[in-house]
Amino acid sequence: MSVSTTTPNEDSARLRLRRALQRAPLFADLDSASMAVIERELTPLVLPGGAPLFRQGEAADAVYVVASGCLGVFRHDDEEGDEEPGLIAEITPGNIVGEMSLLSHSQRTRSVAALRDTEVWRLARSSFDALTAQHPEVLPALMRNVAVRNAMGPAKRRRQPRTFALLPAGSDVPSARFAVLLAGALGRLGDQVQMLGPESLHEEPEWFARAEMESSFVLYRADPTLSSWTELCLRQADCLVVVRNADNDLPTRLPFEIETAQPGAVFHRRRELVLLHEGHDPRSGATSPLLAGGVYGQHHHVRLDIHSDFDRLARLITGHAVGIVMAGGGARAFTHVGVVKALRASGVPIDLIGGTSMGAIVAAGVAARWTDEELSERFRHSFVDVNPLSDYTLPFVSLFGGRHVTRLLRMAFGEKDIEDLILPFYCVTANLTTANADIHTVGKLWRWLRASVSLPGVLPPFNDAGEVHVDGGVIDNLPVRAMRKLGRGLTIGVDIDTGGALSAGAGVEEPWSAWEFFRRLVWKRKETLPIPSIVRILLRSALVASAERAKDDRAASDLLIVPPMDRFDLLDWTSFDAAIEAGYRSTMEELDKARSLPTGARLFVA
Repeated sequence: MSVSTTTPNEDSARLRLRRALQRAPLFADLDSASMAVIERELTPLVLPGGAPLFRQGEAADAVYVVASGCLGVFRHDDEEGDEEPGLIAEITPGNIVGEMSLLSHSQRTRSVAALRDTEVWRLARSSFDALTAQHPEVLPALMRNVAVRNAMGPAKRRRQPRTFALLPAGSDVPSARFAVLLAGALGRLGDQVQMLGPESLHEEPEWFARAEMESSFVLYRADPTLSSWTELCLRQADCLVVVRNADNDLPTRLPFEIETAQPGAVFHRRRELVLLHEGHDPRSGATSPLLAGGVYGQHHHVRLDIHSDFDRLARLITGHAVGIVMAGGGARAFTHVGVVKALRASGVPIDLIGGTSMGAIVAAGVAARWTDEELSERFRHSFVDVNPLSDYTLPFVSLFGGRHVTRLLRMAFGEKDIEDLILPFYCVTANLTTANADIHTVGKLWRWLRASVSLPGVLPPFNDAGEVHVDGGVIDNLPVRAMRKLGRGLTIGVDIDTGGALSAGAGVEEPWSAWEFFRRLVWKRKETLPIPSIVRILLRSALVASAERAKDDRAASDLLIVPPMDRFDLLDWTSFDAAIEAGYRSTMEELDKARSLPTGARLFVA
């Protein structure tokens, strides 16, 4: 990207400068003669959207006044594990940037880049020093500006997109129809939406700024080719939404070369892919080839003319979505089915979902858009009518062979990839090779679900590319932070209380001999054993390992639901209906409480 030192219309540029100077704190107390002198010292720069003004670590040689557009201030210390720099401030017209480094005679401590096509005016260090020497009265206003900037704090904040470039990936994309349906969905969020097309190409920068100020969201309808209008859309947008017809067999390609991440850029715009379907869900394995090797931050399956799909898309791209996180917990995890039924009955949207172990299996059913009846019937058949833990094997690696679990998962989900699921989904495994909790968003669904429930000692571990994966509950049984990192909106955490999951008889102090076990099984077989089985011990041990982390995940949830499950055994599959009822009842109670909270209203935007 290049930076121009001239403006297309000198008179209108000077008018924008004067309005900006009148609002800028640095110049607010100057008389008209001094203002005229300063104006002659300023030189204009036109920054295309995405272009850097200066970078962290560079020498501070000027201060800048924003006349139109918008600048972003970015930090590069990777505190949260993000590769992208964090936006910490926006500099709008009438504000200045770069003054702190000049005052402290230091290098630039932050990078600044244009979020939109932006016009700034540069005041060199020599002119800045002369101004402050001749007019010391400007310093108090300047220091107030610095104080306000510092008061925002160093913490990174996630900026939700407000302007979207809609990029059709081919002439077969019904882009006009898509844009109208998306605008309608954004409008149903209760906000003003503007849609701009090629007829706006020659408007002044202030016109675009005014359009954005007057609306909550702006949709830029780009051309199918890299026209001048499309280039402007790409520069103005916070988020690039590539729209593709998922039903054709054209080879995968990026719509425009400029759409890829630019090397050396201060920041990269969010890139989303929308896959349009004519009234049906994607075929198994059909999605992965369309994703361009991970270029897109997230992909969305949307059926044309289905308003609920467009409503979900609107919530996801604007940060108004509701994400659900489901914990593992053996048979107790079927309480998640009741939670889902209660959320749906109350009109709470479920836009994306993730989980661990048995929670991940229920979450996968929700992500596949199973109905309430399907969730109950499919899981009843797989776990109540058929005991999934019945294929005992020689315990060299595990007590059970895992063949029944694998067969049940393949019957339920077929050869579907995670990418084929309608809702964005992730599951968690504990990677014993790297000692990390791995988040899985791509790959064969049944395989990673099988890995996520591979309780050490109970089911064989899952091996992938030389790495050993076991039940995600070993490290992270309630992966709320993975959901929050996506930054798509509110997060509902559904934890499984494992209290009371393990106990022994009061008179049992020593391990039993084989003879004692045999005697109890023959003469007292109708009595409950006063000591826990090895499977229960292993299951409880795995959950205990991540209990401390779960406390932090509970605190990170916007809404926490913890159904009372202590009366249900971790392996009692026959408690299926009672577990569902407990989840339903607890969720309804928590939603009643949430309605009175400031954030509660957002849960009920269906």
